[in-house]
Amino acid sequence: MTRVESARRGDQPSRWQSQSRRATAAASGLLISSLLMGAGLPSVPAVEDGGQITGTVSGIEAGGSACVYALPVAVPTVPPEAPDSSAASTLEPITPPPAEGPCVATPGVVQSQPVVDGSYTFEALAPGSYRLYLDDPQPDESAVTGAPQWLPGKVLKTSAETLTVEAGNTVVAPGATVFPVRSFADVPRDLQFSREISWLASTGISTGWNEKNGSSTFRPVTPIARDAMAVFIYRLAGSPEYTPPIVSPFTDVPTKSKYYKEISWLSAERISTGWAQADKTRIFRPLSPVARDAMAVFLYRFADRADLKKLPASPFDDVATDNVYFKEISWLASTGISGGWSHGNGTRSFRPYTAVNRDAMAAFMSRYAVMINTQP
Repeated sequence: MTRVESARRGDQPSRWQSQSRRATAAASGLLISSLLMGAGLPSVPAVEDGGQITGTVSGIEAGGSACVYALPVAVPTVPPEAPDSSAASTLEPITPPPAEGPCVATPGVVQSQPVVDGSYTFEALAPGSYRLYLDDPQPDESAVTGAPQWLPGKVLKTSAETLTVEAGNTVVAPGATVFPVRSFADVPRDLQFSREISWLASTGISTGWNEKNGSSTFRPVTPIARDAMAVFIYRLAGSPEYTPPIVSPFTDVPTKSKYYKEISWLSAERISTGWAQADKTRIFRPLSPVARDAMAVFLYRFADRADLKKLPASPFDDVATDNVYFKEISWLASTGISGGWSHGNGTRSFRPYTAVNRDAMAAFMSRYAVMINTQP
């Protein structure tokens, strides 16, 4: 057992973990439009005898605009040596929407349509499966805005609805409502990570605290507790359907606890195993702050990256290669989710045992949402 958590993972991944998390998680976040276009997607040629997708979008403010992007769903492939193994499947990365111009589409990869009077229509789509993504046509990286989203109103790409187009047919997409612009009374625009905190609020991942004066606060420099972290990850996952067990997996989390469902889900997904006790029970310590090394573990397991190889050298001078969570922390650095602190001499530190403040957690989660979209 370690200072943070037992490193033991479950013997078998859950159905949600193996089918939904592996390399196909969210592509939501306010930074997504600034990513470079990727490669390796199936071509989507314009065809005369194609199909159509039509739909409606509500909640666009007066004078506002939006674009809907139709992205082809890559087909999972299973290596010949493991024809029956779903765990061996791979999925090509989905390319994020383009960054320039109103509804500029990349030929052969992404098709786009503006939302006009609350509706849009894709015509002559090649037969196949698509997911729809809603975004501002010309994102302003300096502004605090509502978060982009997969339709209808999803944070995770795998939680978004897949639409199957057949030649000559019209598919009506579920109606969508844009994420509203939200933030908190204690998060001014010039605050570091204000944009990421707004993303967390707009997507509903964090609702903050309702104060007596009617305002809502985020408490950005307060360390995030482990129970709140469980809630954030559960909501980032799209609040999947889950029935918690009658008996709690942790002796210090009663079944009547406010966040019992989310914490139990975290345990069922093997994202958190808690601490083993002498009597063979386990505890979660829900009100304890989340340390930075534990945060790395949570996100690593959520991304289902257990098959990654250990790196030969550490990106941080305070994380030795024999650290029990070296692989998870190194992964966090390699994705750009956390760069740690620079010392100006070419070295960086991670401060693994430092508690994660809520503003930093917002930044980590929004970066995760962008990263996971571009990784195979």
